[in-house]
Amino acid sequence: MSDSSQPRSFSSLLTVPLGVAVMLVEEYVWKGLKRLMARLARFAPIARVEAMIAGLPPKGAALVFFAPALLILPVKLAAVWAVATGHFLAGLLVLIGAKLFATALFARIYILCRPALMSFGWFVWLHDALTRAKVWAHAKLEAWPAWRRARVVVEAIVAEGRAVFARLARS
Repeated sequence: MSDSSQPRSFSSLLTVPLGVAVMLVEEYVWKGLKRLMARLARFAPIARVEAMIAGLPPKGAALVFFAPALLILPVKLAAVWAVATGHFLAGLLVLIGAKLFATALFARIYILCRPALMSFGWFVWLHDALTRAKVWAHAKLEAWPAWRRARVVVEAIVAEGRAVFARLARS
């Protein structure tokens, strides 16, 4: 008798941890970066730039939407150069920092440009396909007991981290 909640194959043992990592990044990093960028948007100069971005026509919004990918390219090349010249840790840290910044910027630009981008059929199709894939992946992971246990552990670690950070901030 087979328990359907357990991985059925060796490939599941490889893909489920990858899925878990992606979902954890999405849950904690993506959402945290979105909150951070929303806080920054309270500053008047940034709010003015955001208002301009939100008011762009669809083609302008598409150009702005892809800007983070172009902005991070020189930084990625610099990180690769650093690794190639023996500065692995520096290259890795530069790459991680740049990726976090670009992801935060992308998340905010996505929020601002989404209404204009939804006028493109290709964007609607891509958005809907990615949303369906995300829902499917969440359902698969939620059905797996190991994911539910891992989620509880991660939530406890995140809560403890927030508590420590709050105590340090008050000191």
